[in-house]
Amino acid sequence: MALVIGAWTYFFIAIMSVAASKSSPLQLEKEAQALVNSGWWNDFTNHAPTRCQWPGITCNNEGSITNISLPPEIQLGDKFGKFHFSSFTNLVHLNLASHGIIGNIPFELATLSKLIFLDVSSNDIEGHIPSNIWSLKNLITLNLSRNKLNGSIPSSIGQLTKLTFLHLDANMFSGSIPLEIGRLQNLIHLDLSHNSFFGLIPIEIGSLKSLKYLSLSINNLSGSIPLEIGNLNNLLYLDLSDNNLGGESLSFLYNLINLIELNLSRNNISSIMSHELVKWTQLEHMKISDNKFFGVIPSEIRKLSKLLVLDFSRNMFYGDIPTSLSNCSNLKVLNLSHNNITGSIPSHIGELVNLDLIDLSHNLLSGEIPYQLGNVKYTRVLDLSHNHLIGTIPSSLVLLRNIDLSYNSLEGKIPSSLQDTAAPNAFIGNEFLCNQFRYSTTCYSSPTKTNTRLKTHMKIFIPLISFLALLCSLYVFLCWCKACSFISRTQTTKNGDFFSIWNYDGKIAYEDIIEATENFDIKYCIGVGGYGSVYKANLPSGRVVALKKLHNLEANEPLIRKIFKNEVRMLTKIRHRNILKLYGFCLHNRCMFLVLEYMEKGSLYCVLRNDVEAVELDWCKRVEIVKGIANSLSYLHYDCEPAIIHRDVTTKNVLLNSEMEACLSDFGIARLRNSSSSNRTVLAGTYGYIAPELAYTDSVTEKCDVYSFGVVALEIIMGKHPGELVSSLRFSSTRNILLKDLIDKRLIATINQQSAQSLSLIATLAFECVHSQPRCRPTMQIVCDKLVTGKPSLTKPFEEVSIRMMLN
Repeated sequence: MALVIGAWTYFFIAIMSVAASKSSPLQLEKEAQALVNSGWWNDFTNHAPTRCQWPGITCNNEGSITNISLPPEIQLGDKFGKFHFSSFTNLVHLNLASHGIIGNIPFELATLSKLIFLDVSSNDIEGHIPSNIWSLKNLITLNLSRNKLNGSIPSSIGQLTKLTFLHLDANMFSGSIPLEIGRLQNLIHLDLSHNSFFGLIPIEIGSLKSLKYLSLSINNLSGSIPLEIGNLNNLLYLDLSDNNLGGESLSFLYNLINLIELNLSRNNISSIMSHELVKWTQLEHMKISDNKFFGVIPSEIRKLSKLLVLDFSRNMFYGDIPTSLSNCSNLKVLNLSHNNITGSIPSHIGELVNLDLIDLSHNLLSGEIPYQLGNVKYTRVLDLSHNHLIGTIPSSLVLLRNIDLSYNSLEGKIPSSLQDTAAPNAFIGNEFLCNQFRYSTTCYSSPTKTNTRLKTHMKIFIPLISFLALLCSLYVFLCWCKACSFISRTQTTKNGDFFSIWNYDGKIAYEDIIEATENFDIKYCIGVGGYGSVYKANLPSGRVVALKKLHNLEANEPLIRKIFKNEVRMLTKIRHRNILKLYGFCLHNRCMFLVLEYMEKGSLYCVLRNDVEAVELDWCKRVEIVKGIANSLSYLHYDCEPAIIHRDVTTKNVLLNSEMEACLSDFGIARLRNSSSSNRTVLAGTYGYIAPELAYTDSVTEKCDVYSFGVVALEIIMGKHPGELVSSLRFSSTRNILLKDLIDKRLIATINQQSAQSLSLIATLAFECVHSQPRCRPTMQIVCDKLVTGKPSLTKPFEEVSIRMMLN
């Protein structure tokens, strides 16, 4: 309904604006000339008199252009900034979403004073929003989402009082949400998600009474949810997930009686679930996972008859599962895992025949598995693991597709059908459960005398071994402290300063760094990022290094310091020719920097976007870069113990040396596979490279890196980010696209038989890696093996190879 109202409002204003416009012949001529000079329509006619028939153009009765909405085949690149917007005085609608725009938003865009609809989403636009954009006071829709914009949102946003749709999501904005946003009284949709906003949610948002959609998810917001949010009576969608929000009472949220979707997941909210939830009669999605909610699950939940998704996982709920859940007949997802829920599993759950996922794992459930669960024939996942369930496995469960009953106290034989379909570890940890094979029966753990003796011995030896291990650890720690003290004293004496650099060969001194960069003078700076700068230093030894130094302000931020130190911790563990070398580091409070291998060509991202360097990066070099990245990830996943997950594999984090050889860099958010740290902030990855499953789970595995690798591999052969291509692979129209139409046009003339085979292989592997289901993606070991041994013989000429052929 909100979309319909907004569309009618826009249509009415557009008609009024166009009707009131008078255009002189000179004005029409300026428009025509600006269109021809733009270069946007080079693949079509540039016959100016017929411009109103050009693709994506709409004119008024006088022939003046009022609407530009380009078809998807027109890709703009850097032509966006060269367009003469000031020539189009009657333009009210500009839609350039998903048109491959690079560069900044041009300052001249603000000359479109009659503009009411502006959408440049899903591009590669960088930099700050020009300050004069906020003077476009007629704007009703402003969509800048899914770009690479940064900086803060100024208070002048409050001037856009006619806005009904504001989408700034999936960028790199930071700072606090301006209080002046409360002036936008006509807002229906507000989406600021997937950014780096911090601080409190402004209470002024509570005055946006027309708001129906509010998403502030995946930021660094803190404090309590404002009570004023409860005043948004028209709100249908509220997503505050993935922040650092707290609070002990959410009773005011029960006033939002029209809510259809509520997502508070992955915060620090400590609240009891009240019986007042009966007011949410329209609710379809209720997600509050990864918080500190406690108490029993109210039986009144039966009143939420429209509920489709119920996710209470990873909280502190206790007591029984209410049998009244069976009244939620539309439920498709039931996740109560990782709580303290007791009692037995209600057999009434078997009446929820539409359930696709049932996860009751990691609780204190007891009793037998109800045979009625087998009635839920559409269930994709049934996870009852890590409980205290007893008895045999009901034969009715054989129809379920994905089952996990591990770590309970089940007994008897596993139904033969489940043995064929369930995962190998689906039944482990059940002492008396046995596999029934054709000629033999094998138990997972039989209570024999041998096992009994073994348990007795273990009770004696484990404490002894643990004590000896503790003594060894203490000894190693004392030796390490002594060594650190020696290094610090040595460096202090050598440099005449209280700073020190820890390094591997003892040849880098803090004094040398300061002299080589003239105390980090700006003229030695070769790059600036969100949290620091990179400097080039020529040391007295003749070695050239790169220095990654934190900005002074960011060095005082605990989270950023943690990320910086994490990069040190990771890089000191690893040595690989395709991973950036760490020569040393200084982690003093007043000066934090890393001493890294210097890579002459900079980032792969920049090389691909420079026409001269991109041509120098021929197909042979690109293939080797793909292999190098794959080798580095395979090393991290399989040669490091424990395995390391990079979590931010992008072309910006792949650096090239003078020979165009690739090294993976930036391990600030990397984590060990078995790490218990959550890292649940927007810093955990880069938009456009993040695996889709991280939108609904915080389970980070190697397959997340595999997905990112797939995107990077496509970007390397296409010469640009694949954008919406990855998410549209399921559509037939996308699968009919030919490979020759995807690859980098700057090298199209240099393709030979060998490069055609390599490109087909890389594209095939890349499409496997970006599969939406993690289990369907190959491992990086498999990718590396295929890149070495796989040479697909093309059954058709390269010009006829389609995405469909590669997917098959």
